[in-house]
Amino acid sequence: MKSSIELKEMRNDIIDSLEVIKETATAEERDLTSEENDNMDSLLKNADELSAKIERAEKVETEIRNNVKLAGTPVQKVNTDKATRGWSLFKAINEVRNGGSLTGIEAEMHQEAEGEARKGLQGIGIPTMMKEKRAIDQTNSAIAPTSIGAYVDSLAASALYDRVGVNNLGTVAADTVLPIAGGSTVAWAAEVAAAADGGADFGKVTLTPSRVTGYANLSNVILAQNGTAAEASVMRDMGRNMGTQIDAAMFGSANVASAPGCIVGTAGTLTFTESAAGGAAGASADMLAAIQTIADDHGLDGNLAFVNSWDLYSNIKSATQVASVSPLYQDDRLAGYPGYFSNAPATAAGPATADGLFGDFSRVSFAQFGPSSIMVDPYSRATNGEVRLIMNNYFGWGVASGASFVKYTTVV
Repeated sequence: MKSSIELKEMRNDIIDSLEVIKETATAEERDLTSEENDNMDSLLKNADELSAKIERAEKVETEIRNNVKLAGTPVQKVNTDKATRGWSLFKAINEVRNGGSLTGIEAEMHQEAEGEARKGLQGIGIPTMMKEKRAIDQTNSAIAPTSIGAYVDSLAASALYDRVGVNNLGTVAADTVLPIAGGSTVAWAAEVAAAADGGADFGKVTLTPSRVTGYANLSNVILAQNGTAAEASVMRDMGRNMGTQIDAAMFGSANVASAPGCIVGTAGTLTFTESAAGGAAGASADMLAAIQTIADDHGLDGNLAFVNSWDLYSNIKSATQVASVSPLYQDDRLAGYPGYFSNAPATAAGPATADGLFGDFSRVSFAQFGPSSIMVDPYSRATNGEVRLIMNNYFGWGVASGASFVKYTTVV
């Protein structure tokens, strides 16, 4: 069975042939000949058949990647499990740095990554399927100690975007345009009266890739060990740092250079007059005012959550909704809504303040563009007995409506 990528290439060839027939007749300022009409009909039929095959292939590939079974059915081991368990970062590094080629599972996964890449892929490719499907032995409750598993777990633990409920599109291959419907008009009318003009305008949010990159220096001694614990430690550190950078750009109080824009930088983001009081009283007043601001603007719907600076934690933790009765923050919920803390929102001194935001995070769409890759540089640190690893990822996000969020600065 051909992959969806191969089938799409075949369909593209057919489209090219159709364009040649059309452009030839246009250039000669004539109608299509009988033979050209027959050729076009045949090509269109083949294109339709390929479209159906592509749809089927994509469904099969998605099922294989997700390995989803019906409730109550034990999940069986599939090739993605084998690949994730057997893939070795150190093996791949040692093969590449010595001028050789990738072999085995590492070569297969690199080829998968090349198929996902927008352009030519440099370094060691890590396809989406490896990050989406973690290696779990269904006959044993223990989780296999894999380097990819460590990367995925660490990224998930350090980054807030999935926990706050953004619209995660997964991995996409190109710039993604999402339509946004504006408000329509609905009103009561007499039985035979004309309906009110709906007036719905459609806007758009375009997700484009921004590169986030980092590097780690590994000693030749560590690479010679070829152990899963050492691999997991390296990948865990990379995942944690990637998550920190995503948080800083998405939840920060100002845009980060070369990154997608921060949420509160979106036009239309709401504000209110913050309390002049500091401490627990000021924190309580501002958190409740944030909820009221969103409620007044468009109601309390969607994936509503708080993201506050860690500098506000102690004040929020000791604050009450009703004096001496109801805690403001309890069971990881702030005034009834999920409450998260991050070092991304800004803080200031004199007087000490810290930022936070509250809103509907389902209005944020997030995507990764293509696979991850790790470039191996055996030269920059050679005199130190080290190899430099450079990880590249491409992410993008956009906010459908700034008015879905409120930003505030609270006195600490």
